[in-house]
Amino acid sequence: MSAQPQALLVNYAALLGGAERILLDHAAALDGPVALACPEGPLADAARAAGLTVHPLVQRRLELRASARDRIATPLRMGAQAREVRRIAAALRPRCVVAWGMRALLSCSAGLRGMRPHRPLLFHHHDLLPSPLVGRAVRAAARRADAVVALSDAIAADLDPAGRLAGRLTVVHAGVDLDRFAPTGPPPAAPPTALVLGAIVGWKRPGLALEIAAAARAELPDLRLRLAGAPLGAAGSALLADLRRRAGAPDLAGRVELPGAVDDIPAALAEATCLLHCADAEPYGMAVVEALACGRPVVAPAAGGPRELVARDRGVLYPPGDVAAGAGALVRAVAAAPQLGRGARAFAESALGLEVAGARFRMAIEAVAR
Repeated sequence: MSAQPQALLVNYAALLGGAERILLDHAAALDGPVALACPEGPLADAARAAGLTVHPLVQRRLELRASARDRIATPLRMGAQAREVRRIAAALRPRCVVAWGMRALLSCSAGLRGMRPHRPLLFHHHDLLPSPLVGRAVRAAARRADAVVALSDAIAADLDPAGRLAGRLTVVHAGVDLDRFAPTGPPPAAPPTALVLGAIVGWKRPGLALEIAAAARAELPDLRLRLAGAPLGAAGSALLADLRRRAGAPDLAGRVELPGAVDDIPAALAEATCLLHCADAEPYGMAVVEALACGRPVVAPAAGGPRELVARDRGVLYPPGDVAAGAGALVRAVAAAPQLGRGARAFAESALGLEVAGARFRMAIEAVAR
């Protein structure tokens, strides 16, 4: 008989995105065998390569930001996934089941209800609630969970504004490999270069980055802006076309690069003076974490996850959506880049390493595991 898993992690999607990379990092920090239930795909492949035992789930569209058609079909699909989770949990008898995200929570909460013996459920929450309707369902399921781990204080406050979860809710910031994401030298001063990291998608507000850069050039005429990210879907492609047109205007012509997605993020950060972040509804901000670890100051809105990560000794915050304030913040960050970069790396070393994040996640698991 195989050993009882320390945890059964459940993820509804097959893709290997940012949240799934955090899943793999946290799984590596757990003691004993770890199992993962997810559809076949890049995540399952990466999990097997990392030594996890994978139990395939049927790939289903579990859309929470749903159309009318999805609002009818999604509960049925979640019910089917709940039965899969219950079957796997009954066979494995894990010490804890971890619902990775809102969709997994809804399936796991239903699937584990009434199971004997009880299997503790931990909800890992890494996004903001998409709508009031979904919020009510997720909050109700979260109250039934034995523990909740939120990726940021912003996510925790969004989920539990009244504090009903009390001691069952813990915030665990995700970390990065501090050897891979490490300074290779001080931030380059000439020409000053602001890097925007992330997919070309509306909610990340890449257009605001262009306007901030245009305004900042009044004091930093040699400023360059690099937007590194690929468009998502048709809307992203249309947005990219708009960005290219705006970048060709006289106040930005020749100063903006749109190279698409970059494979080597540490190298891209090494070439940047600072990171410019513009999303005002960012749940956490892995790009911010990566920049801090690489010793690069961050210019970001005073909202969401970045507000927790960026302090005066490692970056400059500005009011969300404010072009003039954003430009001023960018100018100040460039002027103080060496000092802010040192503060950024020092903070990353103390709070944003994989070991720190993994240890805190492991403690949350051990607090409820049976």
